[in-house]
Amino acid sequence: LGSETMIRGVLLVALAAFLASAEAGACAASDVSIVQEGMYTDMTSQWVQTRNKLEEAKMAVFTAQFSLKCKGDKPISAAALTAKVVYRSGSEAYKAKPGITDVAVLASKSGSYQVSFALPEDETPAGEYKAEIFFAGEKAPVASISLFHSVPLISGRHMEMLGLFALTAPLYYVSNQFAVSA
Repeated sequence: LGSETMIRGVLLVALAAFLASAEAGACAASDVSIVQEGMYTDMTSQWVQTRNKLEEAKMAVFTAQFSLKCKGDKPISAAALTAKVVYRSGSEAYKAKPGITDVAVLASKSGSYQVSFALPEDETPAGEYKAEIFFAGEKAPVASISLFHSVPLISGRHMEMLGLFALTAPLYYVSNQFAVSA
């Protein structure tokens, strides 16, 4: 009885996967539209103790949440998706970003999807990072999401010093506008 239940479970999972892929496959790439539900880009910092010193490891983190629709109104849910990330700076042509050419796309129970990736700070120049979304096994993208990354001119301790100066400069100016009366 236990093995029979297991076989039924495996068959149900296989049927669900088949139906999900059939649902996605029934929609031509030209009929797919994307609704971007959220986007997040940030820098994360982690301190790593090495043998000789304490080093800061910074990563640029990109996350986008979206849903797909077929012919504008029929939701596409539980489809097997992958993503490829391309990059450009300014108006130059997009080029593949090494190390993130095959990115997993997660599906939620609510029917939305999420794509996330992270890159070391020194390998993440400012520009547009575009996640091209593919139905699994397909060669042409069905949608894309642009995530923008900027690199601050001043960061770390320099930013703290600039902030301190920006806060104290007006106080200094105001204090010099008033004379002490005798």
